[in-house]
Amino acid sequence: MSVIENLLELYAVDRQMRGLQAGVDNATTRLDVHRKQVETLESELGSLQQQQKLAMATAANLETEGNAVDARIEKLREDLKTTATTKQYNAILGEVNNLKTSRGELDERAIAELERAESIGGDIEVVQGNIAERTTLATSAEAELQEREEAVKGRLDELKVDRAAKAECIPPAALVIFDETANDYDGDSMARIEEIDRKRLEFACSSCNVFMPFSIVNAIISDGDNLRTCEGCRRILFVPEELRAGLVVKK
Repeated sequence: MSVIENLLELYAVDRQMRGLQAGVDNATTRLDVHRKQVETLESELGSLQQQQKLAMATAANLETEGNAVDARIEKLREDLKTTATTKQYNAILGEVNNLKTSRGELDERAIAELERAESIGGDIEVVQGNIAERTTLATSAEAELQEREEAVKGRLDELKVDRAAKAECIPPAALVIFDETANDYDGDSMARIEEIDRKRLEFACSSCNVFMPFSIVNAIISDGDNLRTCEGCRRILFVPEELRAGLVVKK
């Protein structure tokens, strides 16, 4: 068999392998996406929980400050009962009034922090629900991945052995070109030459539609070991049997 013929057999096996592996890879990608989303949501949940704790702690501290103000006010009221002069009485009364204002402000701030904590609690519930949903999807995706891996493992193993055997029949330089092109084009490493106009001897690459001189077509038909690549897409060119049979090769 010629190099081109061996490459076509390798091409057929390689595409089968990549097709089966693509299903596994797609399932893996879906699982990774769901897991990443769960990680992101869990990070968001941790941040919200921390914010809620901080709000609750701030409210508690404000309440402690308020209790201290209440105690101070109570003491000052007792002092009012024993004040000897009007000046002292007015000074203590002024401090009491200032403390009452301060106490009101502390209450307002504490209420605001409690309301913020409550609002964050609502956000936490939403995120927890999203985590539960994404976790379910991740579990389903993991099961799908395992199912796909088990379904194709036997066939993939067979194809890998077959591919290795066919690769051994191909010259190293040609195999390098094949593998590099296959990786660049997700397995689509070869392109057939299509006939555009028989009378005008016009041909083109089936993959990128670049014009193909008949001299190249003739060279490939004449010598199956003569490896040619498309100038446009760099795929390895071959002449399909139906076209080969209809052409008169110019020696």
